[in-house]
Amino acid sequence: MIDRSCVRSKVNYPVLESAQHHLESLKDTPVLAHSFGLLGDPTRLKILLSLAHAKELCVCDMADILEMETSAISHQLRKLRDGGLVTNQREGSTIYYQLASDALREHLATARSLLL
Repeated sequence: MIDRSCVRSKVNYPVLESAQHHLESLKDTPVLAHSFGLLGDPTRLKILLSLAHAKELCVCDMADILEMETSAISHQLRKLRDGGLVTNQREGSTIYYQLASDALREHLATARSLLL
């Protein structure tokens, strides 16, 4: 049997304390984790990437692009809106969605270029 316990010859206490203090100062970690969870769903990610490209789409447009039912798109958009990743505005009976920020558009483009 292989012993997988951690063995170190010296402890760098200043680094450990600094890292621990840094983590304790990150009060928004749950929000960030939730946002990453939203990004982890393929349908929601496709919606975000479509919005990044088109800037603004209605549910019907997204349903056509993703070849899905509007009810399924609406369900995912509600999660993205509640998570603060998209916003919407109504024009008559049509609701148009857009990314919540240009920074999100840039981060999506960066993630695609780094990971694909």
